[in-house]
Amino acid sequence: MSEHIRPNRDSEVKARYALALLRVAQIADRQTAARLVQHLIIDGPRPYERPETAELHFSVVEVFKELAEILGDPNSRKPPPWKKAVDVTTHWLNVVT
Repeated sequence: MSEHIRPNRDSEVKARYALALLRVAQIADRQTAARLVQHLIIDGPRPYERPETAELHFSVVEVFKELAEILGDPNSRKPPPWKKAVDVTTHWLNVVT
């Protein structure tokens, strides 16, 4: 299908990928999990995304940043916000499907 028929397809694929990656990262050591989550931060919304979809994507990226920072800091005493990351990603997927 073309992007014109399914404009949220890119976001749908990214949200599904993010959920899968979060599941894998949760069972990895902290350093590996931090690197995996950091990869989710890099890929932002496409220029043709609807503004509300792009805004949601950016808000999810902020949660990924928080998670990656906590995981990447060996001195952090904060628990990684896995549930928050999974919840916002699930919401993102629900919005774009």
